[in-house]
Amino acid sequence: MEKRQILNVLRAKEASQYLGIGESTFWRWVHENRLPKGKKISPRVTLWRVEDLDNFLAMTSEAEQA
Repeated sequence: MEKRQILNVLRAKEASQYLGIGESTFWRWVHENRLPKGKKISPRVTLWRVEDLDNFLAMTSEAEQA
């Protein structure tokens, strides 16, 4: 089992797949502050907590229902 799975974090490619969007859309939404910034752990690696992505999905669902 990978450490990321234990820590419940995803890299950008995995996070975009988790949300069902393209990776370029994922990055655009991050830069537009629609998605959380994530945690930069090195110059080339940023991680997002699955919990934060789930919160984003919940807020999006609530906004669509209103």
